[in-house]
Amino acid sequence: MLRSIALTLVLVLGMAVPSWAAKYELKIQTAVPNSSMYFQTMERLGKDIQDLSNGEISVEIYPDGAIVKAFEILDAVSEGIVNGGMAWTHYWSGKHPAGLLFAAPTAGLGVGLDQAGLLSWAWEGDGGKLLNQYYQKELKYDIKAWLCIPMGPEPFGWFPKEFNNMNDLKAMKFRSPPGIPAETFKAIGMPVVSMPGSEIVPSAQRGVIDAAEWISPGDDLFLGLADVWKHYYLQGLHQALSIGDVYINKTWYDSLPKHLQAVVEVAMKACVANQINMNVSINSAALRKLVLEKNVKLHDTPQEYFTEYMAATPKILQKYADKNAFFKQVLNSLEDWAKMTVPYEEKVSGLYYKMAKTALDTGMMKDYK
Repeated sequence: MLRSIALTLVLVLGMAVPSWAAKYELKIQTAVPNSSMYFQTMERLGKDIQDLSNGEISVEIYPDGAIVKAFEILDAVSEGIVNGGMAWTHYWSGKHPAGLLFAAPTAGLGVGLDQAGLLSWAWEGDGGKLLNQYYQKELKYDIKAWLCIPMGPEPFGWFPKEFNNMNDLKAMKFRSPPGIPAETFKAIGMPVVSMPGSEIVPSAQRGVIDAAEWISPGDDLFLGLADVWKHYYLQGLHQALSIGDVYINKTWYDSLPKHLQAVVEVAMKACVANQINMNVSINSAALRKLVLEKNVKLHDTPQEYFTEYMAATPKILQKYADKNAFFKQVLNSLEDWAKMTVPYEEKVSGLYYKMAKTALDTGMMKDYK
């Protein structure tokens, strides 16, 4: 009775609907710990959905492993164990290799596609449609997905000393993500090992690896990589483009009234902006701490690496395209988008690079030298 009276007052007075009055519950299982910046992103997404729906949708965000493990998320969302999830499409490359093309197309396909270009393909081109075709038709899952957590570019990684050429690189055992990135490293002669992030520091201490990559200055700082290595290369290619995706059980999503479906759609777009802004603020602050407090040395990656890695990438991608029609369809769509966007992005990004380099070269921030 009291709840009924309270709800009547809420509706009459236009107050926010309390959580117990929510008509729909969305439980999102993430693939990240609650210490990750991407967990913060998901908490913001949950709050946006609740606020924009005026409490009609309540949202709970769970860290990695709270309900199911990271690699079980897709099945859990499709089967309704949870009705929401967050991970990366390349997690499912073992189910279908096209997963990598959505989340982290290696080296910008070798044709210069950048993070802004990939995002625009996802939201303005065929990316969103193809993403849901991937999950719903190719993998047969009952989910709807959005590419909405732009993470890239991911750094090349951490090294025991400065390197100047490919021969130096080929002499080091390097921790790499599995799949096409690792294949490409091997194609240019780099010995690579794949392992979870939690094993990187212990493996380095045992001599299993000589160098490693992880995610970003913010996450690398938290993982303690600066306590093992002091030479940091931000300019890498293996995951220069990296976007996470969010899933909602399609049957559940389709049951929402149109205005609440619109709320979810707008919140996903806001998630893109949230992550872009967080990338700059969190990673910039972390990089400053790495350089000024941890005595990390920043280096530019030699051009020789770009030339070899970008030349090897299209050959490996074509191998998969020749074997799988959907992989080829997605790859062709991305390549067409790159042909349109790369000339523009080269000039615009080049402008910002020259502005920053000019400022740094003239002494704006001597600490980073």
